[in-house]
Amino acid sequence: MKNDILASELEHMVQWITEREAIRKRKEQGLPKPWTENRFLRDFRWCNVRRMDDRVSVALMANWYPLQGKPETQLVAAVLARLVNWPASLDDITGPQRFDISHLERARAKLAYRATMGWKVFTGAYVVPGVPGRNKVDSVCDLADLVASQASSILADSMAGTWAKLIKIDGLGSFLAGQIVADLAHLSAGQQWHDASTWAPLGPGSARGMNRLMGRPKDKAISQDQFNAELPALMEVLKPLIRDIYLDRNLHGFDFQNDLCEYDKFRRLMLGEGQVRSRYEGSGDAQIGLL
Repeated sequence: MKNDILASELEHMVQWITEREAIRKRKEQGLPKPWTENRFLRDFRWCNVRRMDDRVSVALMANWYPLQGKPETQLVAAVLARLVNWPASLDDITGPQRFDISHLERARAKLAYRATMGWKVFTGAYVVPGVPGRNKVDSVCDLADLVASQASSILADSMAGTWAKLIKIDGLGSFLAGQIVADLAHLSAGQQWHDASTWAPLGPGSARGMNRLMGRPKDKAISQDQFNAELPALMEVLKPLIRDIYLDRNLHGFDFQNDLCEYDKFRRLMLGEGQVRSRYEGSGDAQIGLL
């Protein structure tokens, strides 16, 4: 596969990875804006190179997840966490404690109260599905209850296997199931998964990113099986090019899948292939050069 990757496209992906990580470090150091001279990285919102460095993921690991709890409890915690994906709402459910299965009983009332008060309940980062005829709070809590009743049978001996079982549940598509297993890979529930560091589900953005790297039409359909073969191969190509970042952030396959999606967005902006919805005020007061 190494010889099939377009060197020019690989260079752009490496550029995105290295500069995005540099931005994270500058921000965490408390440096003033702008954190980059790249106008695309400056003026739009981006995921971090390491998914678990994103704000909500950091909050979940710090306050929500029972780090050494039962795998079944961690699964239910991950389902509820990623369906809500808003730390303030999750804090209302558990208070100062980490999630315990008993908290599931009061989740519905706590989320419904926030909705009644007109407070934000769910993430704005992606669309949380609902059930026709049911409000979103009830839909989410019903789904969490369902997973809790089947948790032992849903958990498999691999990341891919657990994801495959989750996507069979109405209301959990590939994206949300992927978010759930990606979290579990960093908890004791996923410690025995042989594929935790190399596997990731294919998504539209990561498919376009992989196609760009391989010189294929960006919208060409590729299968999960094909992605299963190409992602680890791409990781081996990228590792020496971003060695310090790879080792420092302990990057997993899911991180590279996520980076493919962000790299695709980066290239869309560079090539003028349409708009990206999430703008960001990254310029500060200083005047900086543009790409």
